[in-house]
Amino acid sequence: MTDWWEQTLTRIRPYLEGLRVALYASGGAPSHHLALLALWGGRPRVIHAEEIVAGGLEGLDAVIFPGGGLLAMAGQLNPLQAEGVAQVRRWVHSGGTYIGTCAGSCHPLRMSDPYRTAFPTAAGFQMCEVAPLNAAGGAWGLDSPGTGRIWVQAEDLPLFEGLAGPFEIVHYNGPLFPPAPGAAGKVLKGSQFFTPFEASLVVGGARTLERCVAQGARIAYHQPVGAGQVILFGAHPEFGASALQLGWLPASRLLANALKQVQPRGKADPSTGEVSPAALSEARHVLTELRETLEQLTPRGELLPPNTPPFLGYSGPALWRAVLEESGQVLERMRAWLGECPIGEGFVAPFLLDSEPRPNQDFGFMGARQLLARALQMARQAGATRPEEWPAFSGAYNEFLHHPYHLVASTYLSAGGLIAGAALQATAFASANRLSLPRVVPLTATGANYAE
Repeated sequence: MTDWWEQTLTRIRPYLEGLRVALYASGGAPSHHLALLALWGGRPRVIHAEEIVAGGLEGLDAVIFPGGGLLAMAGQLNPLQAEGVAQVRRWVHSGGTYIGTCAGSCHPLRMSDPYRTAFPTAAGFQMCEVAPLNAAGGAWGLDSPGTGRIWVQAEDLPLFEGLAGPFEIVHYNGPLFPPAPGAAGKVLKGSQFFTPFEASLVVGGARTLERCVAQGARIAYHQPVGAGQVILFGAHPEFGASALQLGWLPASRLLANALKQVQPRGKADPSTGEVSPAALSEARHVLTELRETLEQLTPRGELLPPNTPPFLGYSGPALWRAVLEESGQVLERMRAWLGECPIGEGFVAPFLLDSEPRPNQDFGFMGARQLLARALQMARQAGATRPEEWPAFSGAYNEFLHHPYHLVASTYLSAGGLIAGAALQATAFASANRLSLPRVVPLTATGANYAE
């Protein structure tokens, strides 16, 4: 275990033990945050849009809106509607803390007028006058800088405690902030494990990341709002270094430091529930079929065309190989974990293992069993599509629902990403219950693609 991880645990655990923090569940990818919360001594919790509309934020000290699902910001806004957005604003003004990463960091910002016109709920969410440097019109609201690890300069501020000098953080299509009061963490450049979005589109011309760096781009923004506050990260401090975003970087300390800024206003819920033997049995069955399906798909990576969108510093075929290899390793560890996981009543956060998604979700939270089942569904779809039937690529993500590359490997929403999510939630469950179970994800980044 590396020193920075142990130091983070020592610093954050006293703050999290009594803090009431929940992940927004109705859109995006909350699994990494949930794992970190549990590993750092907090109690994992989620809150759905319907619960926010009903006033559920009143029982929280902080809410975290994660990176986006298939529809990015719109996928998180749609379930909330105007009343849910109004509830978030009222709660922040009355003392709550809003933390956002990537898509989740966009909602309190001043987005472009065309975007606000297209999504009136976005205009109602605004709590800051700062606009992203890469703001754009249209349904997406942003020009993506790209995907992968970028270099950032640490600053002498509470958010950067424990970080010194330049450090790497994963950026994944999200906003970059101007050098305005409250913004921090100067972006220096992309690393060798970064792919500019223009390269994913296979187009030339000016690159968004370079343009924003020239304008003094920052990755973090912190502003008081009424009696509360917003803490925003355009990047992903919760993501790790591998092809599946596993193996945390020191940048995860940013999230820990953000949580240290939260003032507890109540007591954490001590409620417990059941781990069902039927749910674990079904998860084991799905996992076995998923491993076999991915093994059959592995050779197809060599059939990807030259214009396959690259991401995370990988070519398309290289990312396919890396994701399928790592997914196989994670599934093998999950098999051992499921074989030893206890069953019965009295467990903290059993929903992490078995929880059906709501109908209005854009990806969003679901149990580990359901994540594995959805990954299997996507892998089956990929396997059922013959190579001669693969659709031609017309953009970075346009064929997400149909092309095997996207279904299996290209993003954290692909089958590989959902496998990682299931493993992260198993990790969160074990940590929240202080269970000695086989480790299914690496805690810190190691290997050839990362040097501490």
